[in-house]
This record gives sequence, C-alpha cells and structure tokens, in this order.
Amino acid sequence: METPRRTSGYTLIEVIVALLVFTVGALALAASSAVIAQAMATNALRERGGRVAASRIALIRSQCASAVSGSERVQQMESTWSVTRFDRSRVSVTETVSYTSARGPRAQIYRTTVWCRD
Repeated sequence: METPRRTSGYTLIEVIVALLVFTVGALALAASSAVIAQAMATNALRERGGRVAASRIALIRSQCASAVSGSERVQQMESTWSVTRFDRSRVSVTETVSYTSARGPRAQIYRTTVWCRD
C-alpha cells in the first residue's frame, strides 16, 4: 500500500487567517491616519488663530496711544479684541479668536500687557 505524499504549501484556513490579520492591520492603519489628519487640521486652525492674534497685538503695540477695542473677520476667523488702559505707558489687551473646527465652534483667548513707547 502506498502512503499519500505530502505536498508543501498553505492550507485554506491559514490563508484566510492571514488575510484576516492583514485586513485588521490595514483598517487600524487607516483609522489612525484619519485621526492624525483631523488633529493636524485642528492644529493648523489653532496656529492660524495664534498668528491672527499676534498680528493684532503687534498692531496695537505700534499704535499704542490710539489703540481701541474692536472686531473683524480674518481668514474665516472672528477676531475680537479689548483694550484697557492702565495709564499712559501700559495697555492691557485681550484678544479672542473664534473659528469652527471639525468638532464645532472653538475660541482661543490671548491676554497681554503692552508697554507703550513715549
């Protein structure tokens, strides 16, 4: 009697399990990529808001004697600033930058004291 020869290769179960493991890994990679992309977009908005606020504060610093409160819309962001005078040489500035992100409306508040040049 002859014994059957064993052939080398993978069984159907091994191939299915390997495909399942590969698919789960690929889906996990895609999901983490989406989370990272959303975080990068949110950080870009926050950074743009910081630049808008820094620009407004620099403008107030250059025009310290005549600085007043106000608001404007810049780069799809609402910028509102409040100027409070302590005395002739100091001005308190509160800048609020509002924008809409993927998670809804957000606002960043920046506060600083500006020393006026004589």
